[in-house]
Amino acid sequence: MKILLFLATIALTINFQTDVTQMREDFHDISTHDEVKEFIQKYEQNPPQSEPYVASAIMRRAEFVFLPTTKLKYFNQGKNKLEKFIKNNPQNIEGRYVRILVQRNIPAFLGYSDNIEKDRKIIRQNIETSTLPKDYKQLILKNIQ
Repeated sequence: MKILLFLATIALTINFQTDVTQMREDFHDISTHDEVKEFIQKYEQNPPQSEPYVASAIMRRAEFVFLPTTKLKYFNQGKNKLEKFIKNNPQNIEGRYVRILVQRNIPAFLGYSDNIEKDRKIIRQNIETSTLPKDYKQLILKNIQ
């Protein structure tokens, strides 16, 4: 019985890691409105690790809508979700990484660019001790330059 439980735990762990890896890849591959919606739908119910990515995807929906009020609604909805995640997980590298990506790529008039240097510093200080895969650490460091 213990062996079955152990094997089930290993299988679930491998499946979870595969899902997280796939989520990260899917996030970086988003380029259309349909892909944004699919990403949100696929990952919004996943473990807390997906929260910053989903929050950013919600903000990205603003790129693909016409009405300024709808654009602002999506932006604020995602921003609030991302900020809440970072507040509750201040040392989480992925949350801060996603926030850098967002803050670097949105219009300045939105006034959401205050944390880039702070986030870079926290990422650089903590990335070596994180449990992220080596290739993803390298991608993060490359993208925050």
